[in-house]
Amino acid sequence: MKIQEAFLGCARRTPLLKRCVSPVRPDKRIVYLGGRYVDIDGEEATVGQKYCDNTVTTSKYTAWNFIFKNLYEQFLRIANFYFLVVAVLMFVVPNTPVSPVTSALPLAFVLVVTALKQAYEDYLRHKEDKVVNLREYEVIKDGRLTTIKSHNIQVGDIVKVNDNEQFPCDLVLLSSSDDQGQCTIQTANLDGETNLKTFICVPETRSLDTPGQLDNIQGYIDCQQPITDLYKFVGNIILLDSSTAPVTKALLAQNILLRGAKLKNTSYIYGCAIYTGPDTKLALNSVIKSGKRSCVEKKLNTYLLFFLGYMFIQCALSTILRHLNLGQDWKNPDGTRSQWYIPFLFDYGNPQGDDTSLQQFIDFLYFYIIYNYVIPISLYVTIELQKFMGSLFFGFDVEMYDVTINECAKANTSDLNEELGQVDYLFCDKTGTLTENEMQFRQCSIDGRLYIEEGGMFVPNERVQMEMAAAKTARELQRTTSIGSAASNTQPAVSSAAAHDNVDGISTSPFFEVLSLCHTVQIELPSNGTAADSDHDNIEQVDPVERTNMDEVDGVHYKYNASSPDEKALVEACRMFGIVYHGSKDNQLRVTFHGKTRAYKLHEVLEFDSDRKCMSVIIENDEGEYQVLCKGAESAVLKRCVSGPVDITIEHVDYFASLGLRTLVIASKTIDVQEFHRLRDLIETAKQNLTNRDEALVEAFEQVEQGLNVIGATAVEDKLQVGVKETIEKLRMAGIKVWVLTGDKEETAVNISHSAGHFDGSMSLLGFTMQASAEDAHTNLLNLKKSVDGLELENKQVALVVDGASLAMIIEEHCNIFREICLRCAAVLCCRMTPIQKSKVVKLVKQSKGNPTTAAIGDGANDVSMIQEAHVGIGIMGKEGRQAARSSDYAFGKFRFLLKALLVHGHYYYIRLAVLVQYFFYKNVAFITANFYFIFFSAYSAMSIYDTLFLTFYNVTFTSLPIFLNGLFEKHVPEDVLLENPKLYSKIRKNHLMNVAFFSQWNLLGLWHSIVSSFGIFLMYVHHSEFGRNGLQTDIAVYGTAILFICTTVVQIKLMLVTYYWTWITLIGYAITLICNWAMVAIYSRWAPGFVTLTASTSMSGVLGVLFSSGEFWLVVLLLIIMAVLPDLVIRAYNDMTDPVYLSIAKSRAEATHSVSPCCVQEVSTPKHLRLLPSTENWISLEQLSVL
Repeated sequence: MKIQEAFLGCARRTPLLKRCVSPVRPDKRIVYLGGRYVDIDGEEATVGQKYCDNTVTTSKYTAWNFIFKNLYEQFLRIANFYFLVVAVLMFVVPNTPVSPVTSALPLAFVLVVTALKQAYEDYLRHKEDKVVNLREYEVIKDGRLTTIKSHNIQVGDIVKVNDNEQFPCDLVLLSSSDDQGQCTIQTANLDGETNLKTFICVPETRSLDTPGQLDNIQGYIDCQQPITDLYKFVGNIILLDSSTAPVTKALLAQNILLRGAKLKNTSYIYGCAIYTGPDTKLALNSVIKSGKRSCVEKKLNTYLLFFLGYMFIQCALSTILRHLNLGQDWKNPDGTRSQWYIPFLFDYGNPQGDDTSLQQFIDFLYFYIIYNYVIPISLYVTIELQKFMGSLFFGFDVEMYDVTINECAKANTSDLNEELGQVDYLFCDKTGTLTENEMQFRQCSIDGRLYIEEGGMFVPNERVQMEMAAAKTARELQRTTSIGSAASNTQPAVSSAAAHDNVDGISTSPFFEVLSLCHTVQIELPSNGTAADSDHDNIEQVDPVERTNMDEVDGVHYKYNASSPDEKALVEACRMFGIVYHGSKDNQLRVTFHGKTRAYKLHEVLEFDSDRKCMSVIIENDEGEYQVLCKGAESAVLKRCVSGPVDITIEHVDYFASLGLRTLVIASKTIDVQEFHRLRDLIETAKQNLTNRDEALVEAFEQVEQGLNVIGATAVEDKLQVGVKETIEKLRMAGIKVWVLTGDKEETAVNISHSAGHFDGSMSLLGFTMQASAEDAHTNLLNLKKSVDGLELENKQVALVVDGASLAMIIEEHCNIFREICLRCAAVLCCRMTPIQKSKVVKLVKQSKGNPTTAAIGDGANDVSMIQEAHVGIGIMGKEGRQAARSSDYAFGKFRFLLKALLVHGHYYYIRLAVLVQYFFYKNVAFITANFYFIFFSAYSAMSIYDTLFLTFYNVTFTSLPIFLNGLFEKHVPEDVLLENPKLYSKIRKNHLMNVAFFSQWNLLGLWHSIVSSFGIFLMYVHHSEFGRNGLQTDIAVYGTAILFICTTVVQIKLMLVTYYWTWITLIGYAITLICNWAMVAIYSRWAPGFVTLTASTSMSGVLGVLFSSGEFWLVVLLLIIMAVLPDLVIRAYNDMTDPVYLSIAKSRAEATHSVSPCCVQEVSTPKHLRLLPSTENWISLEQLSVL
């Protein structure tokens, strides 16, 4: 390592080598405001930093490098490189048996088609880049605004962006048209979230809102180098003034405006460019590198290796037989060659026929050249086109269209289509995936008393209170079967008078003070109409101070926006109770408590993160008291509490969780002035730490959130999505094991698992939670294994519950035991999980024995890690943003759509591709093996029986279109049958259709078809060399053309026999293949002498006319085709008569034919943009024909 570093250092100092070595990038960058350099003590090393310009380049190629770069990339693929080597050999080897055109032309076709496709895609990218790069913006130059193109913006430039304009680069917000230095932006292009977000500048620069003021600013930004994380930024802004000491302020993510976002409802902003061009976060996130490979692709490589070995054996055997035959006397007495018509009996450079090693090697190459066609050259390009076009069907599916969000299903990749049909384990998030993520406030605990929401009032839940007091020692509350019924069953009837008395009793509680102040909610108010009628382009940002002077004390027109649905539900619940949050100005929060408005000064916001599982704010009330307000998960907050009804709150939280409600614990504390200044300085120091800011902030937050007083807890309801239970049950029937990975509390998660059907009554529920230490965890893990063993002996299914804390103790050292236990369970629930733990659990199963295929589905940013870790990542377009959907392989709007994505689309994708791959190899075996048979009749010469035209176009035109269309439209089983019989899914898992048995069946049939076509024609002509009415002698051209005709006909019939659904497109494909290809052969046969330079074998002149004019030929063709496809007919008939699935389909269709009347058919309205394919309802299968 030291030697390598020394070499790189020397190279960088050497002028000739400096350009060959990547420059060392500093850990941070210094950006001078306005691009004006100022002296900075100790920062001389950063003066020379060079930054890229703001040119956006998403294209891959340029006009001058396209050909070379594209060819280089295409030849990186093993298959293309293989065929290149074959083509080169055919040009290099002397007296090659066939024309090099037979390999060069198909290879060129594949390369050209791929290049044209990539060129068109890159052309579109160039057009988009040009629009972005030539967009005009204003920057400050010499105290004035100057208009420049976007690509000319440099790091350090101060840029003005107007309303409804996109940010041209990543900017540090300096000021805005808002007096408070705030602006609202829309980040839909970044994370898919359509709600507006508020960003703010540091207070020291918000008053600089003119070009002259900003031109005189002196200072710099000290920040990290660009990273991909959209929600993280580490930096400081240092403002220099000759009259005062430098001012350093920390910069956070809320101060950064990212390229791709759009300014909304703000007249203008000024910002300093810090990341430009390829350094912007959007550009860094646009580089998607996927290392995922499907099981079919892996098996395809195995097939290639097999056929290479198969071809090697053929070549070796042919070479051995040839050289064993050299001992025979092939010369006349005068020394001339007796069999002069065999061109390759004596090879170039060896006229005496000496059996030398060089001669053997050359002969081996000859045979290699004529046998290499067994590997289909057009396979890869056909697979690419089939996958790409097939993935479009995913979005065309009307039944996966979500009307609530106006979104179709999306396939972000086509490389993994078939993996949707191979899933063994499904890892699922809970909130927003199984549930609606629409929170409704239901109950709460305040100062040790239970309250329930009823008719917009909070009333005491006396009945439950008494029941809990009577059953205080019980270990587990009674579990309900439904969230909605559980909540409704606990609502007592309370009179309005009692409710009014209750309002007066709790209105002064600090509980609602925390709910109304401890959040990051933003307010939108429509300028015309109500909030319900508003959109993002018609929002008025109303001064919060002025709101209380308007008729808005009750806040009925406020539209609350929050990054978390829980926060929004709590603030809306406060408004319903008469406590209205009016927003903030100058860090002044204003809240109306039943008509009385109070002001609070916001000093710090300790934002929520998945590790701390809580958030806090430090405020100063209108009486000058400093308070820390906190809310979060009970596991995070209660351990920080030193006073208040902790035990009772725990009981209430458990009760809420048993109802399936989401819980948060509310706490607070009052601090004195000295403590406030100490904590604020601690947080500010941590923010300015550029090296370890995250760790420093965690330590500071820990000190702030200690010594709290628990006030109570909230319970909000998140209803299950429609169809969740049915979906999970059918997935289980399909053999897919479902694991739920959630960050929720154990009791809440368990209840949801029961309600969703993840756990059912027949399962024995085991737990591995609340482990005290690693030693205890290991001991209990062994005990858990024994329990699972015992339950399996009793033939009972096991459901396992694991929490994140216990998992952390055993995931590293005892992962094998844990994995073994989990894989034997019918269902697993992991609660209180962090995002990284979710991905670790997925990886744990991926690496298990048998290499199971995993899929992960989620809707939030905390699910991205597990989505990317799984073989197939599925995103829900939910209410927590679109990070999961953007990072996934496939995305749609509702969990129930997963059923069709896997059981229907996944099933079809796999069947179609598996048949396509098997068929490609099969048809080439049936075709090219005739060359191997022919050596026994040609003195073991390396002569091809086929003309150059046939070798060139067999894979390109003769047989490619029908299988391509089959790969797009085939439906061997109707959709409704697949959905009604989920067990059919289990029959195709484990790459079933590409196992040894099916591979052998396909290729043995290919050998049989080659034997029938080759030897059938040979036996026809062996004693009857005259052909046709004119008595022409049969030659190799006639022989080869006859074999080709039978071979192509048989392989097409074979494809028909594995086709169950027919469309007019499929029929046209067969017709085009038949008519166009043999018309091409006819034209070639008619004018073959003109193509003599392309022909390495006997002339094809007039061959087709001779063949097709012979009645004997047609009779033999008919007999040979019947003989060849007879085994295929038997196999098809046996499958259809013995498979219960097809029998049930035929029966149901027969009943439907006699019972369904045309008047019963109801037309379904389909969006116009989805009507892109012919209807499949009228597709006819062979079973339907037999029934009719």
